[in-house]
Amino acid sequence: MNVGSEMGIVTGDVVGTVLGETGLPADVVGAVDIRDRHLFFDVATEHAPAIIAKLNRTRIKERKIKVKVA
Repeated sequence: MNVGSEMGIVTGDVVGTVLGETGLPADVVGAVDIRDRHLFFDVATEHAPAIIAKLNRTRIKERKIKVKVA
C-alpha cells in the first residue's frame, strides 16, 4: 500500500479500512508492517483480489491509496 508512517498511518487505520470496505472478519488481516512511505499487510490468498479491488477505490486519512500484491 502506498501510505505509511510519514502520513500518520497506524495499524488501526489499515485494519479498519480493510474491514470497513470489504465486510470481512477481523481475522482476515494478519501482520501489518508500516514503513515511512508504504506498508505491507498479510491477508489470506483467497481474499487478496477482492481486497485489492475494493481498497484501490478508497482513501485513508484523505489519501487515495494504491494496493498491489507484494
